[in-house]
Amino acid sequence: MKFTKLTKVVLTASMVLPLAIAPLSANAAQNKSAVKTEKKATAKTQKFALAEASGIKKAKAYHTKDNKPMVYKAMFMADQPVVELTATKKMPSVRKTLYVDKQVNVKLGKVETLLKNKKAYKQAKTVSYSHVKGYGWVKTSDLTKGIFMSAD
Repeated sequence: MKFTKLTKVVLTASMVLPLAIAPLSANAAQNKSAVKTEKKATAKTQKFALAEASGIKKAKAYHTKDNKPMVYKAMFMADQPVVELTATKKMPSVRKTLYVDKQVNVKLGKVETLLKNKKAYKQAKTVSYSHVKGYGWVKTSDLTKGIFMSAD
């Protein structure tokens, strides 16, 4: 077989072209999925002004009844008293004792307003979140104090 210069160029281009286009299409698909996950994350993320944070020396016993509370992942800001809670999943209906080792109190309201205005900060409603070992952060009002005892 005798190849001309034009035939060699066409054959080389046909072999190289798919390799050049594949990363571009994969990158575009990845960017679309990243935008979708970012939108989902921001919909579940809430910012709060931090009122008080405390560690508990000895873990306290709590349990859930039949409710399945939402579990949050917390990000604490280093330069200002702000905590960002992102809903991750619902806690399974565990029928056992859970242990809480940390608690934070947060102020409800617009974070920028609360941090600038002392009066608004004092008047804002406070909500407590507890860190359940092995799960994440849960609203303290969704937990019940004490160890779990089954009602035979």
